[in-house]
Amino acid sequence: MDIAQLHNRDRVEVRDVLYWSMEETITNTKKILPIWVKQGIAHQRHLKAWTDIGNAQRFPEGLRERESKSLKEHYGFGLAVTESIESIRSNEEQTGHIEKIVDTCKEFGMTEFRGATMLEEQERELAHEVECERENQPPPAVRPVQPRLAGEVRQFITTGTLNWTARACCAGFVPAFDVLKKTSAKVHWQQDTFSSKLLTTPDFCNVIETGRQEDTRTDDFLRPVNWIVSSTSDPSILVILSSYEVNLLLPQIRQSQHVRLHMYTPRVTLSMPSHETLDYHPIPPLQSSWRPDINLVDQLNIFAGQLYFRDYDAYKRVCAFLGLCLDEPLAAMGPVRIHSDGFVDEPYRGSLGMEQDSPFHKSPVPLLRALVAFRRKGQDSMATDMGRVLHGRLVRDHEMKTRVRRRYDLIWKRNGFVWSS
Repeated sequence: MDIAQLHNRDRVEVRDVLYWSMEETITNTKKILPIWVKQGIAHQRHLKAWTDIGNAQRFPEGLRERESKSLKEHYGFGLAVTESIESIRSNEEQTGHIEKIVDTCKEFGMTEFRGATMLEEQERELAHEVECERENQPPPAVRPVQPRLAGEVRQFITTGTLNWTARACCAGFVPAFDVLKKTSAKVHWQQDTFSSKLLTTPDFCNVIETGRQEDTRTDDFLRPVNWIVSSTSDPSILVILSSYEVNLLLPQIRQSQHVRLHMYTPRVTLSMPSHETLDYHPIPPLQSSWRPDINLVDQLNIFAGQLYFRDYDAYKRVCAFLGLCLDEPLAAMGPVRIHSDGFVDEPYRGSLGMEQDSPFHKSPVPLLRALVAFRRKGQDSMATDMGRVLHGRLVRDHEMKTRVRRRYDLIWKRNGFVWSS
């Protein structure tokens, strides 16, 4: 634009771009010319020393370089020696190559080189090679627990009902998030926050033998969530089974009229389909009117380590349940207390228009960060929806709509269709 204005034009033309490109090329060439000169002179010195090495009685001085320099010699701009073209002519043996170097310097209008040696040293330090060696750290060796099918699980498959105790927990089953009590994330645990109707079996929870209640080795041995059983009499109950239990109970499940087996996997990439509707090849087939408890499914996704939300409504429900702020607070709302991770203290949630009453009294973000780390096995999740939520960043509605549109565009193109707008 500056070049165009010099010629009294308000638009940038092709010739302006070409002029700017050539000017920048010349400027950069002048900048690195001192380094090129020093390398050329050093090459000529080494070449002469190499040709004379057969006649020399001792190691040729032309190949020797100082092993160390002081900090002032390395980095002292004020002490940098000013070299000129005439000093090159007088100090170096006159050869055809030296004359070409001098002629090139004159062509670019360079008469002296201040700090050329230091510039060469800086280039050596910056252009170093980084060598990385991958070191895999497998989990420690442990003894696995022998798989076992509890009688309560078999009874649930037969009847589709659970025996609830006075503490609102089912005998023989474990609330899903209670699994975290045996991990290093126990320090962030809050009682009576997650639903007691999202259950797991003892075989799903117990993977390795532990000698104490809290054993950090269990961080590396959380089972993936792939098999879920629902009750036809109470759709608000979801029970997560292990693969061992599914293999034993599958014939009984096929004949049952009280439960349904659902295949599930958390969505950890944008290209993956969402299975949170629990209608992917259920056994036996579902009735068309059956729908799972949407709030329970949100917690299932959190427990399984799902990284992407199905839509913006799911994002709003999860943030409201966790007590996290959905949007930037306006000045008209008055003073509100929002933590750095997005958690809103209870007295201020009403002023932000948070509809759902969150059960959390302190931020659940540290607990969920640990859970995601356990599930991802060290893989980065910062750029995902859940990663942004757990690091205090907002997810916008238009971003999700654009993402959904691109995904459907890709699916339609794979099948030979084109969107018509």
